[in-house]
Amino acid sequence: MTNRLPYIDNLRVFCIAIVVLIHTAVTYSCIGDWYYTEPQPLNVVEKLFFFLFQSHAQGFSMSLFFFIAGYFIPASLERKGVKTFILDRLKRLGIPVLFYIFLIHPLCVKLVHPQLNVNEYTLNGFHHLDFLGRTGPLWFAFALLIFSILYALMHKYLPSNKTNISVSYKKVAALIGLITLFAFGIRIIAPIGTSFYNLQFCFFAAYIVMFYLGTRASKNNILQNITFQQGKKWLYISFGIGLPIWFITLYVGKVFEGKLLIVGGMNAPSILYAFWESLFCVTFIIALMGIAKAKFNIQNRTMKFLSENIFGVYVFHAPILIYLSVLTNSIHLHALPKFFIIGFLAMISSLLVSWLIRQIPIVGKIFN
Repeated sequence: MTNRLPYIDNLRVFCIAIVVLIHTAVTYSCIGDWYYTEPQPLNVVEKLFFFLFQSHAQGFSMSLFFFIAGYFIPASLERKGVKTFILDRLKRLGIPVLFYIFLIHPLCVKLVHPQLNVNEYTLNGFHHLDFLGRTGPLWFAFALLIFSILYALMHKYLPSNKTNISVSYKKVAALIGLITLFAFGIRIIAPIGTSFYNLQFCFFAAYIVMFYLGTRASKNNILQNITFQQGKKWLYISFGIGLPIWFITLYVGKVFEGKLLIVGGMNAPSILYAFWESLFCVTFIIALMGIAKAKFNIQNRTMKFLSENIFGVYVFHAPILIYLSVLTNSIHLHALPKFFIIGFLAMISSLLVSWLIRQIPIVGKIFN
């Protein structure tokens, strides 16, 4: 697959916009972990909105990224060979990760803690390899680099047969079941909210499965077999069945009471949440693929501009969002208005910064 697929580029834009909004939501809801947060009492509507948005956004966005990344890897590997492929991945993913670790991350921390000695902080990062946990949002690029290298080294031992696979209820149910059990097992050891060098293994069940499924999809015509009608059907399922399960899970898990039984462990709320998350992840991604392929498989000038600059938005949005949040912390608004206003400003500002940096001859190439 060497030709670009406009609907895939459009989905990337959509997902990175979601990532920016997730981090904005964490800033004002304090649900999750981020550089800077503004704790304030949330009313019932605000709590419901942030729980609904953040859980659903987390449920599909990064898994979709891994699926899309996996989709293009087999053709790239076949074209370049193992050695060149790995070197290319190290350059395209490794350099931005290092750029973030040693330049952007210290800037983010400095914005929150102005008294910080950046040089001392950076040098201290080498103790116990702490710098590996300073990837911020680029944990995805770091994880994808690891996934890509492992796939390149192991692909000869993986199934290589090319078949025509349709998307059926039975296959989707099996996929949901697999991810559910995998996620439930991981969360017994690594509950939601824990991380290891900024890698949240509690969510890796879906990431691993969707990445591998992406590598298989390019050989087995999975995307080509998802129609617009199927996309609509799975969209109805993702919310029509998913939302009632989500509400039941939060009630059983006593989330609004602050007990959070859903985060992991050998209990019913944990496996129920893993099931809801897996169901929404799989069905909503199928829905997005079918609908985007049918309705958004074109790219006008605006979408082309967004597509070209969206990786830069992903890399640079953290310090921009933090700066805007710190700058406006004395403006007293409810959490929801601040979320929408700062989220919009962060997205627009990040696009501008990305475009400006991409005009720099050498540096700009890294963020294309």
